[in-house]
Amino acid sequence: MVLNIILWGLTALIGILLLILFIPFRLAVSGNIKWIEQQKSGSTQIQFGGLNHGISVSPFPSIHIGVGRFDHPLFSFSLPKNSNSKENNKTSKQKNKSKIPYLRIGKATIGKIHFDQFSLNGDLGLPNPMHTGLIKSKKLDITINPQFNNRFETDMKGHFRFKFIPGKVLWQAIKTYFKFRK
Repeated sequence: MVLNIILWGLTALIGILLLILFIPFRLAVSGNIKWIEQQKSGSTQIQFGGLNHGISVSPFPSIHIGVGRFDHPLFSFSLPKNSNSKENNKTSKQKNKSKIPYLRIGKATIGKIHFDQFSLNGDLGLPNPMHTGLIKSKKLDITINPQFNNRFETDMKGHFRFKFIPGKVLWQAIKTYFKFRK
């Protein structure tokens, strides 16, 4: 009787894990930045999950996490700011230097990620007017109004979204890791 309950529980747990690994997820990042005459402001939001539900994280200007619908989460909370984060980052980067080929793993797994949407629009002015005029692309949805004022000023909004299956990405990363580890 107890063995039967344990086996059913284990089967259900494995089923849920496989379901999570092989259902497509979307990751969407959106934000804006405004930098005009040394007045800087902006915000960003990262959404992970399905089309309308999942986890949303707003890391800037303050860290805010929500679970549920992206526009009206079931519950959300904010994390306090950490004042010692710069000092901790320097020491952790020095300790974590290893020989794992992160760049090669990233290049191998990027093939399993499919971009759905990329858009960028707003006003942009760079110190060199020639550089301002060169920012155009036919492959992406980029609508930039050049500001030829010989200084860096911007009021941009952007959004990109991609879809991936965690199991495929994880499998590709593991294959690449063990291929280059030898």
